[in-house]
Amino acid sequence: MAKVLFERTRHEVDWPEGGRLVDLCDREVRAGVPLACRHANCGTCRVEVREGIEHCEPAEDDERALLERIGNGSETVRLGCQLVLRAGDGRVRLWVTL
Repeated sequence: MAKVLFERTRHEVDWPEGGRLVDLCDREVRAGVPLACRHANCGTCRVEVREGIEHCEPAEDDERALLERIGNGSETVRLGCQLVLRAGDGRVRLWVTL
């Protein structure tokens, strides 16, 4: 069973189907990820993947470009509006960086 743990709010969600994190956050308001533009324009929704990066799809070019521009070029820092989780078993721990 796939699980996503939002460390700041201590909210854990079963999410075996995977998909866009923004969709999960819309459904789970206790996730605590601030979402503004939803299009990799602002960086408000930055999260650090503290565990389970292998269960995440790689960042697309626009996400990488924004993260580099705002000084977060780390592989584990991602935009919540762009992050896609793979389906299947595993655990992903996220920390909201703002």
